[in-house]
Amino acid sequence: MNPLDVYKKLPKKNCAKCSAGTCMAFAVQLLRRLVPISECVELDEQGQKEIESMVSEPGDWKERRVQELLREISGSKFSAIAEGLGVTAKDDTIKLRYLGRDITVTHSGFGETMDIFDQLLILMYIKTAGNKPLTGSWVAFRDLKDGLIRSDSFHEACEMTLARMFGKDQDSFLEKIFELGSKEVKGFPAKHSFVINPLPKIPFLILLWPRDEEFDSDCRILFDSTVTGYIDVEALLYLGMAVVRRLAVNQ
Repeated sequence: MNPLDVYKKLPKKNCAKCSAGTCMAFAVQLLRRLVPISECVELDEQGQKEIESMVSEPGDWKERRVQELLREISGSKFSAIAEGLGVTAKDDTIKLRYLGRDITVTHSGFGETMDIFDQLLILMYIKTAGNKPLTGSWVAFRDLKDGLIRSDSFHEACEMTLARMFGKDQDSFLEKIFELGSKEVKGFPAKHSFVINPLPKIPFLILLWPRDEEFDSDCRILFDSTVTGYIDVEALLYLGMAVVRRLAVNQ
C-alpha cells in the first residue's frame, strides 16, 4: 500500500487538526500505524470506511495485540505491582489515572470505553511493571535507550505539533494543558514549563516558547531518566502522540 493511495482519499486540506500536521504526513503515519483514522476530523464516515478497508488486514492487529497483552498480564498479581506503578489495586482490578481520566483495568479488559490505542498503552505500562524511583533528572527522547532511532518521529509528531498548536492559540492551549492536570514548574529556560503525567510514573516536562520577532513558537519535551523502565521508546512515541491528540480536541 502506497501513502499516495491513502492521500487521494483524504480531504487534502492540510488543516493541521491532526497530530501529523499535513494530509500526506497523516497518510504515511496511518500506514505505519502511528495514528488512527479517526484523527482526521475532516474525513466523513464514508471516507473513513473506504480508507479502513484499504489498509485493514484480516483481523485487526490492534484488537489482537490487546488480547495478547491481556493474556500476558492475566497471571500478574496486581497488588504486587501496584505500588511500583503508582496505581491502586484490589483483587483483580487496577485503578489508575490516564490523561486526566480515571481508568479501571481487570484481567479481562477495561471498565471504561476508550480508544484502542489508549488501551494498548495502558496494558503495555502494566505489563512492564516498572518500579524504579523517579530521579527528577530530565532527559530528551534522543538520549533514551534506543531513542535516537525514533527521535525525529517524536520531534515531528509531538514537539513540532504542540509548538504549532501553542502558536495558534496560546490561551486555549494553556487552558487545555491545565485541564489534563498539568502543574506549572519553575527553574527552566522556557516561557512556560509544565509537568504532566499521562501515566502515573511517566511525567512529561513540556517546555514552551512563544513566537517572537525572530523565531516561531517552539516546544521541547523531556522525560525522567527512568522512563524506559516503565515503557519502551516505541510506546513512548505513541504516548506522546496520545497527549497531542488529547490537547488537539476542539483546537
